Amino acid sequence: MACPVCKSINTGKVGHNTYYCANCLLEFTESGGEIEIFYIDAEGSSFALRDKEVALKLVESIREDNNLLLQEKLEELIIKS
Repeated sequence: MACPVCKSINTGKVGHNTYYCANCLLEFTESGGEIEIFYIDAEGSSFALRDKEVALKLVESIREDNNLLLQEKLEELIIKS
């Protein structure tokens, strides 16, 4: 399955309808045509991201190794439960 964020085919299945993209370092699930995107932090905690645009911003921050932006913005980018 291609990554819904970066369109890479460098993905792998890690669980039932759960995939990991080695290109953008995000997990995503597909269920009933709906895609959910998750950021997994260094401790293994999973954070649901609001949408693809948010996921792209996060990926850019990770690639630039901008940990300050990542820490400051993560709360704005995730879905609050």
